[in-house]
Amino acid sequence: MTHHWEALGWTLLHFCWQAGAIAIVYKLTDMVVARNRTQARYVLALVALLAMLGASIGTLAYEENSYRQTAVLAAGSSSSVRPALQIIPRPLAVIDMPSAPRHAAKLLAVDVMPYLDLLWLAGVVCLSLRTIGGWWLIRRLRHSALQKAPHTLRIGLDRIRLQMGVPRFVDLRLSSRVAGPLTVGVIRPLILLPITALTSLSPEQLEVVLAHELAHIRRADYFWNILQTMIETLFFFHPAVWWISRRLRDQRELCCDDIAVETCQDPAVYATALLRLEEERKLHLHLAMALDGNQSRVSLRARILRILGDPEEQPRDFKPLSLVGMSALLLLFVCPLPQVFASFKAAPKVSASIVHAVRHAAIRASVARPAIEAPSVKPTPSIAAAVVEAAPKPEPKPAPAPEADPQAKSDYIDRMRAAGYDVDLDKYVAMKVQDITPEYAADMAKLAGRKPTADELIAMKVQGITPDYVSGMRAAGYDASVDKYVAMKVQGITPEYVAAMTKATGKKPSADELIAMKVQDLTPEYMSHMRSAGYDGDMNKFIAMKVQDVTPEYADAMAKVGFGKPTIDDLIALKVQGVTPDYAAKLRADGIEVSSFHDLISYRIFNVSPEFVSGMKSAGFNDIPSKKLVELRVQGISPEFAKSVKAQFPEATVDDLLQMKIFNIDGDFIASAKRHGFAPLTIQKLVKLRISGILDDSDVKASN
Repeated sequence: MTHHWEALGWTLLHFCWQAGAIAIVYKLTDMVVARNRTQARYVLALVALLAMLGASIGTLAYEENSYRQTAVLAAGSSSSVRPALQIIPRPLAVIDMPSAPRHAAKLLAVDVMPYLDLLWLAGVVCLSLRTIGGWWLIRRLRHSALQKAPHTLRIGLDRIRLQMGVPRFVDLRLSSRVAGPLTVGVIRPLILLPITALTSLSPEQLEVVLAHELAHIRRADYFWNILQTMIETLFFFHPAVWWISRRLRDQRELCCDDIAVETCQDPAVYATALLRLEEERKLHLHLAMALDGNQSRVSLRARILRILGDPEEQPRDFKPLSLVGMSALLLLFVCPLPQVFASFKAAPKVSASIVHAVRHAAIRASVARPAIEAPSVKPTPSIAAAVVEAAPKPEPKPAPAPEADPQAKSDYIDRMRAAGYDVDLDKYVAMKVQDITPEYAADMAKLAGRKPTADELIAMKVQGITPDYVSGMRAAGYDASVDKYVAMKVQGITPEYVAAMTKATGKKPSADELIAMKVQDLTPEYMSHMRSAGYDGDMNKFIAMKVQDVTPEYADAMAKVGFGKPTIDDLIALKVQGVTPDYAAKLRADGIEVSSFHDLISYRIFNVSPEFVSGMKSAGFNDIPSKKLVELRVQGISPEFAKSVKAQFPEATVDDLLQMKIFNIDGDFIASAKRHGFAPLTIQKLVKLRISGILDDSDVKASN
């Protein structure tokens, strides 16, 4: 084992008592800090965690320096002795005889040190893989298919951001893969909202939730959370690290709660939003690098009570027995401190008498023995010379065959230079391969109004752009750049196509519009057929319909569904979602109320199928309005869940189903309410019990 690993092992051992001492100081200081000063308590916890990191770094540096000083001392004490006679072991050179028992314990620790280092390294690797996995999930979530937030919500976010003094732009997206708001990113912060938040939270609740996430961004909590995760990974073996880290996360959430409450007039709005979000959060995976708080049910209740102004539960007064116990623990901690500090002292120097005696004995031994002569070494030839001599001789290359006409090549370069193209040899070769002549360059310069570059000449020649093509496009009214000519030629746009599209659209399209129409294979025949069907829009509408393969036959079939003639936007939206006349007929056949094209699109987006409606009817819920059907699918309510609720509460309505799902009232919660004597039960009583959190504490105690 190298001295680096030994220094690391001693650092980990010393960290055990260092972290305990820092935790005791933190606890005593935290008891002194006022309870209403959340920011001060957060800074105190952060300083304690950073102090642990600083103590370990300082100890590691001290151990490394001690080993270097020991090595220098050993080298200085034997500088006058031949290298073959340096047989004094390191422990004898740095200890004295009265400290032999302590030295034996130290040697035993050194023997165990490799296994401690391996165990620590294995734990760090395992937790690092867990952290990397969380980071990968966040990165994948950030680059997955996200939806843009509504325009009004983004405007509200910018307004709150400016009020809170957050200078950086904050992006807001919606995702179906998260159940609670998430804030990710340090340089480019991003707030992710669950889609269900738009239906379960009011606009006021959404604004205060966004204020909480903006508070995380203003305080740079994502960066501090990453540093906190690194410290937890390095010192996973110490309970004090996890305890202070948990306290730090709790105080961080309380600080952001205070900032969020300042932005709203009624604290109950924020408390209700927290409760609803927590019910959805329980069903999703907690990300190690995200700022979702990872709050337990008990801490959530404490946060809600604190927001509503209820006094916090003060810690119990210390009893005499607890004071005696703490005194005993403190005594046990202080007793071994002299030995601990003694181990930190520099190794005692060897006395002059011992050094003199050892040197004298070594000199006498060297005189008594014959000198050990070093074996003679014959001079070896230079390595470079040997490599050169051993390397295979290069075979002579055949002389290059003379070119057929070197004068022709020279004339081409001279002529292109005379035309103003002084480029490198590769460009000359490329122009020669494409048969670009000075005459072609002069014609294209005359038509373009400027001298094209060598790359532009090559691109035009590759695409077959001739002076005649440019003249024809300019005659058609397109005096474009070289890049535009190349793009139009690539798409096969000819003056004839321009004339046909101008006649079909009633105006001359721009070069970009021509390219877009040609890419989507928009033809005058398609536009004529759609106009005959009664759909006359601008060019962008025709392109959008062509992209979605909207045909006159599809438009006629959807017009016969029974909701009138669909507009161009309706046709595009229906086609995007895959709505067909057969789908609409099947919904009506199963008795599902469909009153507009918008209902068809909503049903298709949220997968409101005839099978789902039939299952809800069999569960006892008939004639469900269309909006309620969409809400049921958004909340993830299945016919099985509805059937179980109907069996226990025969008078349950669709709104009752939504409330039970939002507040996560399941069979276990109902059984817990019955076990505690809350009978007879109603759905409204269950909702109140869930909001109050009365049963949560008893359930936690029962599980423990």
